[in-house]
Amino acid sequence: MQRVRHVALAPSRMTKLAIAGRAGPGFKRNRQREVSDVEDDHMTAPATRHPNYIEAARLDRVAFWSPLPAAGNLSSAAQALVRESDADIRKQRFESALDASFTLNALEPTYLPGYIRSVELLVATLRRDHARTLLDTIIHREQVLDHNDFELELSRLKTHIEPDPDQAYQLAQRLIGDEHDTHLVPYVPAAIELLAEADRLDESVQLAESWVEREPASALALSYLVRTHLKTGDGQAALKTIRNFRDQFDADKIWPENLVVSALASTASDDIEPKWMAAGPVCQALREGKLDYQHVTGLLEFLIPAISSSQRGLLFAGLLATNAGDFQEAQALFQTTPAESPVENYLRNTGLERAAFATNDPRARISALQEIWRILEDSQVASIAESSEIFDPPANRTTVGLAIARLLQQDQAPSDALAYLDSLIKAGNQDAEVLRLQAELMGQSGARNDALTTLEALAKRQEESHEYANAIETLESMIRLAPGNIRLRAQVVENCLKIGKFEQAIDQLVMQGRLFHKAGRLTDAERPIHRAIEIATMTSDWDKVSKLHRLLISFSPDETRLRHSAVATYVQYGRTSEAMSQLREIVRIARKHNDLDEAIAASHQMLALDPNDPATYHQLGELLVSIQEYNQADRVYRRLSALAPDDHAVKAKRSAIAALTRARQQSNNR
Repeated sequence: MQRVRHVALAPSRMTKLAIAGRAGPGFKRNRQREVSDVEDDHMTAPATRHPNYIEAARLDRVAFWSPLPAAGNLSSAAQALVRESDADIRKQRFESALDASFTLNALEPTYLPGYIRSVELLVATLRRDHARTLLDTIIHREQVLDHNDFELELSRLKTHIEPDPDQAYQLAQRLIGDEHDTHLVPYVPAAIELLAEADRLDESVQLAESWVEREPASALALSYLVRTHLKTGDGQAALKTIRNFRDQFDADKIWPENLVVSALASTASDDIEPKWMAAGPVCQALREGKLDYQHVTGLLEFLIPAISSSQRGLLFAGLLATNAGDFQEAQALFQTTPAESPVENYLRNTGLERAAFATNDPRARISALQEIWRILEDSQVASIAESSEIFDPPANRTTVGLAIARLLQQDQAPSDALAYLDSLIKAGNQDAEVLRLQAELMGQSGARNDALTTLEALAKRQEESHEYANAIETLESMIRLAPGNIRLRAQVVENCLKIGKFEQAIDQLVMQGRLFHKAGRLTDAERPIHRAIEIATMTSDWDKVSKLHRLLISFSPDETRLRHSAVATYVQYGRTSEAMSQLREIVRIARKHNDLDEAIAASHQMLALDPNDPATYHQLGELLVSIQEYNQADRVYRRLSALAPDDHAVKAKRSAIAALTRARQQSNNR
């Protein structure tokens, strides 16, 4: 026989809505979890496991009766079959367990718990007709014998096979009243659901309250109580339930997803602003990674059918998806869920804009932004946009106007972009970013001088207020309009140094140097690069120091003065190899220009840095010979011979120097 490992669930209401096209392809979650996992969920503390809300009430999830009573009185073969059946149930091998159970029934025909176990397994393998037939036989036998030893177990099975509100209600009350019975799931949640479906909401609420009283730390019990309150339209009672849970168990640590319950309870209210403001903490917690997105959406799907407007719940689901970064889900939900009020229209379009931004769809983005811009004329919408935590960054009049203007700027439509910024400024908006972008657009439209004047006044105000970071941004806007203005770049440098933005200061100094060099002003070009080198050495950024010196030298490669500057920096900070490299280049350039004194001086510096380098001694000796400084040359080779006593070339050169010395003396004596 086929072994059944999972039991498929019926589609949830949200899934059905998605299939019907109202909610898009949203909430694509795996609905086939193993039976033991679901049962464990309800027996584990909420801090460690997440309850599976919708599946908790499924009556084809059997709470197996274990251990079977009086099994020790059976034959050894029968006991082995009981153990085999128990092991298969633990591993969810229900078909194998059913085989073992039927064999047990044949071997021990008077052992009634064995037949009860068979009924349980028939339910678990979805053979309800077979289960009903066997259960009726067991009940008839018990009535004939006038026995009621297993009345509770038979009641449980009757509830599985023939769900009836009265019977389920009585069973649930009995289980809750027995403090030793741990099989509350699925019977109590199933009874709550059956009563609600029968429009017996008061009894449904009473049963849920009894469950929470019995298990006050159960997130599952709490969720069912909140859901029953929502079904009765009593949002205040739902919120009170949450507050009690928080007060008693510090729920922000134990079960932070209760924030979702609070927010959804608020959606049951007709008061628009508090409802959506309550969504803020949930959205923020998702952005910060404090909530489990899959768990939150599972809870939301469980609760949405209990509120009067599923459309509100679907919009709420879109907000969760947006803030969790699931933009495909968010887009599907927002595109197919209508908005019934200006606030909901704002939330919907803001969600669509965030999804379009994430998927790099500028057309969809600007369409959504323009709709948001229009909706924000409503004072209640503007209030939500300014004060809520639903979106980060907030989608208020300023951020939306800026976003539209930037997109239009990219589309080469500066005049259209200016219209949005002018509207903000006329309304009294003095946001620095708005003023900066307005000035940039004015410059692009041909009014560059006016734009620079506006920005200069703004930068001055910001510097006077010690808003140096903002002043830097304003000055950079000015530089984009006047890229060759060295004064502006110098001003940026000063502001950067005041707030420790050294990299940015160096970049601006480099640009100053390049601009001076391009204009043929080498002396002026050196100053900003030298200052950049000072900053880089102060921060011990040696890669940057080397690059800056190479840049400075590239302005005039044969100018040994620039290389000497590099040597001085390297020597000061113990960078010997870099200093030696530059001194070798100085010697090469000096020889090229026949400046032997320069070459000799550089060689002496090299020996001071590395007195054991034979190549430098040879180099210096040759230079001294070339200017007929034979005595000095001989002293150099004498020191070299001490370093390399077996170097025959040194002996030959000393002999040659002696010959040259004698020849000069003879010439002088004539």
